This record gives sequence, structure tokens and C-alpha cells, in this order.
Amino acid sequence: MNAGQKLLQKKGVESARLESEMLMSHVLGCQRHQLYIMGNRPLDLKQTEAYEALLHRRLQGEPIQYIIGVREFMGLNFHVDKRVLIPRWETELLVEYVINRVKDYSGPLHILDLGTGSGAIAVSLASYLSQAWITAVDIKEDALQAAADNAKLNKVENRIEFLKGDFFTPLELSLYSEYFDVIVSNPPYIPTKEIEKLMTEVKDYEPITALDGGADGLDCYRRIAAGAWQYLKENGFIALEIGYDQSKPVQEIFLSKAYHVAEVRKDLSGIDRIAVFCKRQGV
Repeated sequence: MNAGQKLLQKKGVESARLESEMLMSHVLGCQRHQLYIMGNRPLDLKQTEAYEALLHRRLQGEPIQYIIGVREFMGLNFHVDKRVLIPRWETELLVEYVINRVKDYSGPLHILDLGTGSGAIAVSLASYLSQAWITAVDIKEDALQAAADNAKLNKVENRIEFLKGDFFTPLELSLYSEYFDVIVSNPPYIPTKEIEKLMTEVKDYEPITALDGGADGLDCYRRIAAGAWQYLKENGFIALEIGYDQSKPVQEIFLSKAYHVAEVRKDLSGIDRIAVFCKRQGV
């Protein structure tokens, strides 16, 4: 394990010790803290080969979350692989915002998650809001399957409906007109020309469709602003994750439509990260 840590450090992995321990505990089928209880117990040949194979994948740049197949998000476990974007801590801020804003709602709470990916947002909201019924949409069939598996893993599959389609396209207006109390999304927001500048473990492994937000990174916000008002209740709100330096242009997009800005929340680095909009009355 120490040798693996040194190799990861040489490769420039910031959390080399943590990741070497994660790989080892994955091979041994134990928790990280149990490694210290085991001490310097030697590995057998099969375990050694398995650890070296995983270490090689990490040294090639593959995200450790894909290697071990699990990512913790909002205190829950999610299976992740190349079908889906790895959930980030910034998105926990989005989920926490929605939970805190609606936790005291009485009666059924209908939430639409656009671009659900791994299902991290939908599953977390269903897990922490017992009154919530989630509709989760994604354009990719394999992502929807991953999300459905995560819903089962966290025992909330009975309160999440998964629909395949491009944002609002699978939602029949006759069924979903002014139906949702909350529309939430972490859409692709990286400008196309910036994709190649991302870290190898992101640009070469994570699904580009979940990253690429078009020429200026704002394509998905325009589409959400154009379509959401038909599906949002009169007193509902839209909560969105936004990228660096996108707060002003995203606000302008929604203000030009049928919304007003409810609030903008910063992340722990002081960057505007969550933008919240409400439908203007009488629209």
C-alpha cells in the first residue's frame, strides 16, 4: 500500500494516501479503518494482482470512483461508472437547498429532476423528503438504468418515475401542466472549448454529454427557461447548479422569460453556485 501511495504521489494525485487505502480496502472487502487493525498482513498473490491492476487504472487517469464503483453523496451510497457523471460536493449544496426550502411542505410534493444522470439528486431528495414524488428525466437509456439501480439501492424506487427524453420532451403537457412544485437540475454547463482543458480523469472518462453546455456553456439554461414555466406550479420554484462566472448570464436568461430571481447561493469557495427562480405571477 505504501508503494502504491508513492506511485500515486509521483503521478500528482493530491490524496494519494487516501486513494491507495480506498483501493486496498476495495480489494480486501473491508472498511478503510480496518486496514490499520490488520497491520502489515501480507497479501496473497490474487490480492496483490488485483491491487496492482486497480492501481494501474488509477495511474492511467481513471477516476477512483469508477474503479471502486461507488460514490458517497448526501450520506448515501451510489453506484457510478462511465455511464454517468460522478456526483460532486457542489451538487450537495443544490440538494440541501431544496430540502431545507420544502421540508415543511404538507401534502404530496412533486419534483422534476432534469438530466438525472446517476440519480444522485432525485434519489437524495426522495430519501430525505418522505412526502416527495420525483420525476427524473434523462436522454440516455444507460444513465436512466444506473439511476433506477441507485433508487433501488437506497430503497426509494417506489417514489421516483424515470422517463427517457430530452429535458421536457417526455412530459405530456396534458398530464404535467403546472404539476411540479420544484424543478431542479445540474445541467451540463462547461463551454465546449473548455472541455479539452479539464483534467484527464474528467475529459477522458466522464460522459461528455453530461459536461458540454454548448459554445458558452448556457445552452441548457436557455432550454430550461423556455420550457419550465408550463410545468411549474404558480408558487413553485426552479433550483439550478451553475458554473463559475455564470451567475449574471443565467439570471439574464431567466429574467428575459417568465421568471424572477428568488436568490443566488454561494459555495464554500464564495462562488455563486445555486440560482433559484420563481414564475412571475399571472403568467
